[in-house]
Parts: sequence; structure tokens; C-alpha cells
Amino acid sequence: MLDNNTYTASNRDFQKIKEYEKNYASRIEIFLDLAETELLENYKKKEFLMIRKDQPRAVVHPRKDLILRNLIESAYEEGDLSKKEFDRYTKRCDDLHSLWQKQWHSADKKARVLGYDR
Repeated sequence: MLDNNTYTASNRDFQKIKEYEKNYASRIEIFLDLAETELLENYKKKEFLMIRKDQPRAVVHPRKDLILRNLIESAYEEGDLSKKEFDRYTKRCDDLHSLWQKQWHSADKKARVLGYDR
């Protein structure tokens, strides 16, 4: 038999989960943070391949901002994000794209210095 305290605690947890599901802004922030972390870690792991291999960029070290931009635009169009949140998250996507470009610029520069054909 369940006591009332257990039921109340799980009911509160369930309400928190339901609220989280509806809170697109907090999920998008998490996705943006994860994307930045992945870009940084992937660059550390694959910098040599980025320099040495002449493979499509989307294969070796893909952009992370494209899917997030679509997600942000969809959420905004559906009314799940405010204009302020939309602008802030779009700016973060711009920052992710800028980071990705800097990483590839650095890899391309090192490839030229080392004499690899690009």
C-alpha cells in the first residue's frame, strides 16, 4: 500500500517532468551547450584528420548549428519561444557557426603549412 507522502512526492516529480516537456527554452539551452561541447571535443579528437584528410567537412567535423536553428525557428513559429529567447538562441547558433569556421580555418592553415593538398 502506498502512503500519501510517496504519492505526493512522485506526483510533484511528474508535474516537474510535464512542465519540463513544455519548456522548450530550457531544452534548447541544453542542446546549445551540448553542441558547443561536442564541437570542442570533436575538434580535439579529429584535428589531425581535419588537417590530413581531404574529406567533406560534414563527415569529419560537422556543423552543429544547422539542426538547432531549425529547432529554434520551429519552436518560435509554434509560439513556444518568445522573441527575446529566439534572438538569444539564434545568436548562440551564430557563435557555434563562428567557432566551427575558426576550427576549420585553423585546420586548413596547418594543412597548408604542412604541405597537404586541400
